[in-house]
Amino acid sequence: MPPPDPPKRKKKYPFLTGFGVGSLPPAFDLALRWGLTLAVSVLLGFFLGRWVDLKLGTTPVFILIGVFWGVGGSFYSLFLQVKQLEKEEDKKSRESEDP
Repeated sequence: MPPPDPPKRKKKYPFLTGFGVGSLPPAFDLALRWGLTLAVSVLLGFFLGRWVDLKLGTTPVFILIGVFWGVGGSFYSLFLQVKQLEKEEDKKSRESEDP
């Protein structure tokens, strides 16, 4: 007869699921990725808009368009990342419910 399984310990911090060596918890990972995406896309939009403004001789028009384009793109990226995270969570919950 095989030995009985050891008792499972309750996790001290259940909100840190998926935390392992070299990885971050999903919420921190999402916040970090979105923050970097926002910063990079806004700066890229600003500098591209500034370059176009210098070439065309207009002052704030393309800078503003570039910044708003960067903010919109980063929010779209956040939407896609949250949608993907929800799919992964649904898949994990279905797998844990199935016997």
